[in-house]
This record gives sequence, structure tokens and C-alpha cells, in this order.
Amino acid sequence: MNLIKLFLLGACGYLLAALYDIALLYKKTWLVRLLYAGFFLTGLPFVFFFFLHTSPHPVALQVVLLLLMGFFLLLTIYSVLLELPLHGDGTLYTKGTYSICRHPGFLWYSLFTLLTASYFWYAPLAWVCLGYICCNLALITLEDVVLFPRMFTQYETYKKTTPFLIPF
Repeated sequence: MNLIKLFLLGACGYLLAALYDIALLYKKTWLVRLLYAGFFLTGLPFVFFFFLHTSPHPVALQVVLLLLMGFFLLLTIYSVLLELPLHGDGTLYTKGTYSICRHPGFLWYSLFTLLTASYFWYAPLAWVCLGYICCNLALITLEDVVLFPRMFTQYETYKKTTPFLIPF
């Protein structure tokens, strides 16, 4: 039952993140600031995973998985929360990790989430992690098809030169 509540908590974060993007589109600054919390809400269940569950793996494998999780978590935070404010100027940003694919945060987050599921090696938790990946995929699809083309006039050109997800 706790995992269902945690899934709903994270899913609500994705809903808030989608509403954040919509508020950005319509330039509702006060609402943008409020809905920004959705990004942090998507990560909160992962903290609880570590309090509620343990890894069945040998310590060496746990360390490797934790290091890889940390690496992909840092990449996610960089791509989603830091790269645009640090390097972007409010226009469409197509450099850095955004030159690899249009949604690099999805790649890093998916790898982090799959590693989390592997770390705990518990089927119900793995289903929750897959659910989060699906929520994230729904969010980036909404962004890519509906929101970003309205926000950025050059987005259609960017779509032609940069892959959606797979950077090959």
C-alpha cells in the first residue's frame, strides 16, 4: 500500500510539472513559481524508497549501483534544473546535453530509475519505477508535440536536426 501512495505522490509531481509548462506558455509567473515544486515532488518518493526498503545485493554491487545512480541523478539535475538557467537565455537552447537529444533529462532519469529498481530488486517497486518512466514519457511527449512548438518558433527546425530521445 505504501508503494501505491508513493507512486501517486510522484505522479502528482509530473502533473504539476505539466501544469508548470502550461503556466510558462501562458506567462503566469506567480503560478510558474508555485508549480516548480512539481519537479522536486517527482524525486521525493525515491528518498522514501531508501527508508522503506533495503537492497538484497552484495555490498560491492550495491556500491556500483549507487555510484551509477548518483551519476545519472546528477546528470538529470544538471539537464533539467541547471543547464537551462546557467546557459540558456530564455530562447530555445540547443547546445550542451540538448544537442544529444531533445529530452536528455528523460534519458538520464530513466537510467537512474531503472538502476533504482535494480538496486532494490523488488518487483512492486520496479513497477512503480516503470510507472514513473511512463509518466515522464507522457510529460515530454506533451512538451514535444504541444507545448514547445508554441513556446519556441524555431522548435520545428530543432525537431528536424535533433532526435527525440535516442541520440544515435
